Amino acid sequence: MRRETLTAIVGVAVLALGISGYIAADIADRVPGFLTTAEVPSPADPPELPADSGQSLATFSTPEGEPVLSSDVAQLWASVAQSAEEGQWRAWGNVIDARSGEVLLDASASQAHTPASTTKVLTAFAALKTLDPASTLTTSVQVSGSELFLSSEGDFLLGAGTSDPDDVNGRAGLADLAEEAAAALVNAGTTNVTLNWADSPFDGPDRLEAWTAQDVQGYVGAVGAMAIDAGRTAPSVYVFVDDPESTVAAVFAQRLQERGIAVTLGGASSGLEGAETIATIQSASLGEQIRWMLYNSDNTLAEQLGRLSAKARGVETSFPGAVSVIRQTLEESGVPTSGLSLGDCSGLSSDDRIAPQTLVGAINVSLSSTGPLADLPRSLPWSGLNGTMERRMTGGGAYANAQAKTGTLGEVSSLAGIVQTSTGRILVYAIGSENVPDDGGALTRPVLDAFVTGLAGL
Repeated sequence: MRRETLTAIVGVAVLALGISGYIAADIADRVPGFLTTAEVPSPADPPELPADSGQSLATFSTPEGEPVLSSDVAQLWASVAQSAEEGQWRAWGNVIDARSGEVLLDASASQAHTPASTTKVLTAFAALKTLDPASTLTTSVQVSGSELFLSSEGDFLLGAGTSDPDDVNGRAGLADLAEEAAAALVNAGTTNVTLNWADSPFDGPDRLEAWTAQDVQGYVGAVGAMAIDAGRTAPSVYVFVDDPESTVAAVFAQRLQERGIAVTLGGASSGLEGAETIATIQSASLGEQIRWMLYNSDNTLAEQLGRLSAKARGVETSFPGAVSVIRQTLEESGVPTSGLSLGDCSGLSSDDRIAPQTLVGAINVSLSSTGPLADLPRSLPWSGLNGTMERRMTGGGAYANAQAKTGTLGEVSSLAGIVQTSTGRILVYAIGSENVPDDGGALTRPVLDAFVTGLAGL
């Protein structure tokens, strides 16, 4: 397809959808920017992508390369600043040399800004520092007489069918759990049961008041004990069930009935005394789930991981408890937190505030880590290849090179990640736009992408 034709099609599609509709879809970071129309090139030697194991890996290799001059970065930033001035929006950014720690760009780097989904970088940081990325979440069935109890350690990526060993979402399938449970029940001579299930183990509300006020609540589901596909009503949609636990129980009951077990649905409970575990399934590792959350910018899973981190820390498993763990883990690691103010772990609230130096600091600490934090830079989507970066920076030196967590709200667009220069130097960056008129945050994406592409060319 000719580029002119494609551009025209994009323009018509955008007009048909409407700016407001486009921005609404863009909050999930799944819609490309207006100008991402270039065909994806095919490099001769694509990079070796990180393994999908989610296990803790060795220290990230930071090649020496040629040092980058701050004046060269400033020249690149001048184009961003000019676009911001002309568009009457504000640009912010921080770039450092990963090897030396030298600050190459300080554009309001110590001031807090609306981060959007780049907040998930800090959520992943806290989860990797608090939880064991190699561990899995168990979903189990217990029996006492003719009473069954279905519970989970918090797996929100359960599958409704058979287990899929090749996917993170659906690694633990309810059909397999039902198969094992039904065999045990039939062996015991039990073919008629009442099914109860675990209620949410977390404190406080599962919806933030700010989300409702800001009309973004439709992009996140409820946290809790367990869910199928992060609580979605159907794959790839942003419509969520109100009660994910009862939904899981209903699907599990159906799977049992398909295997000859008559099931009466009971209700949420705290468990059965003297019960015996008769079936279990295991989720993908937490490291894989963290990577999946970052790749897909999944708001619900970000909030779930925040709650699990709070539980592991022994603090209140509420919104305030979860965000307190983020601050605590950052401060423990020497990451600056000046101006940090979070209401959630997903970045959906426009009231959230993070300084660019906090995002850069978290990524840079992870780069030099020898522990679980080493997974963080490897878990960021690759430009032009996967996740929310699949259709961004599809040309030039940033393609298959830059990694970033994306962020978009109505008035905001942001990126936080790493990029390798033409000589192999690793730069860590956090950049963004805010106060963009007419909810046009997504329209600033090409400006931000061009800056990162420029860094790759240094």
